[in-house]
Amino acid sequence: MIVALLSAVPLFAEDPGSVSLRYGRQDNAVRVVLEAGDEFIKKSSIATTNQAVVIEFPETFQLKKQQDFMFETSQKDRVLTIVLKDVTDVSSYKLTSPSRIVVDLKTVQKPSKGPQARPEAKPKLDTPQPAPLKTQPQAAQAPGKTPRSRTVVLDAGHGGHDNGMVNKDIKEKDLNLGIAKDLSAALVKKGLTVHLTRKADQAVSLIDRIIFSSGKKPDVFISFHAAPADSFSVYCAATDDPGADPVIRAYSIAARQAKHLDKSRALSKAVAASLGREFKTTVMTRQLPLPVLTSSDAPSVLIEYPMTGKYAYDRKMLERLVKALVQGFEAYEQ
Repeated sequence: MIVALLSAVPLFAEDPGSVSLRYGRQDNAVRVVLEAGDEFIKKSSIATTNQAVVIEFPETFQLKKQQDFMFETSQKDRVLTIVLKDVTDVSSYKLTSPSRIVVDLKTVQKPSKGPQARPEAKPKLDTPQPAPLKTQPQAAQAPGKTPRSRTVVLDAGHGGHDNGMVNKDIKEKDLNLGIAKDLSAALVKKGLTVHLTRKADQAVSLIDRIIFSSGKKPDVFISFHAAPADSFSVYCAATDDPGADPVIRAYSIAARQAKHLDKSRALSKAVAASLGREFKTTVMTRQLPLPVLTSSDAPSVLIEYPMTGKYAYDRKMLERLVKALVQGFEAYEQ
């Protein structure tokens, strides 16, 4: 048992800034355990994909790693990244007494050798039975067509202590939330299910936004921010720089966004065209390796609206903006 493997090497953290990492393995099951002080574990945030585990601790830390640990790790400031390889499933949770983070992994099953090997039976071990059911209805429903989006996640940037841009008495965090709520109401009226990464003036970390969005399995992800410019811009993901921050690399376009990139570009063009028509202006479309986009497992865009005083964001202006966004979304759906 993996538990027995781990119990053979006691886990401990010598001081509050120390994180101890051990692992155990049996067949294609791997358990990784990180132990630290109670508050250190309690205040940490975890994000997982089949390519990486990213843990943000409340403070900088010293990692004490089992010498033969099977995966590459990197750390920068408060963030620990475990780069995974040949992993088909990841789950994580926190435990107490002692306080620890447990990450359970399922690796690729090695094919058996010899005449007794039965390859046809192995997919039952590695692939959950319901998986084929997810694709069959879509193919039967509209062969060759993109299924209509039904679930949307709207991300209001900033919040809490993070005001974002401030122009006179207007704060970006408040505008972001207002736009997200108004657009949510408009999309709900059209029969869509909409989730907001934040519903109030609260601070939400990047990792928490990623975890929240991933859990909702959206068909579309849209993030809102302001810019010190006189025009709108719409961003979609781009291949990240190999020398970029490890957190960005962990959520690289190859990991999640790659299969959605064409749809993300189409969504950005549709939204930009609609904004341009409504406000009679040129709207820039750009590709950048923004973590909030590259980490998304759905067609995704980030919309920047001008906050230089060119537009007064009163009720009439917000209605025009939401109208343009809805029309852009509908054009993308056609």
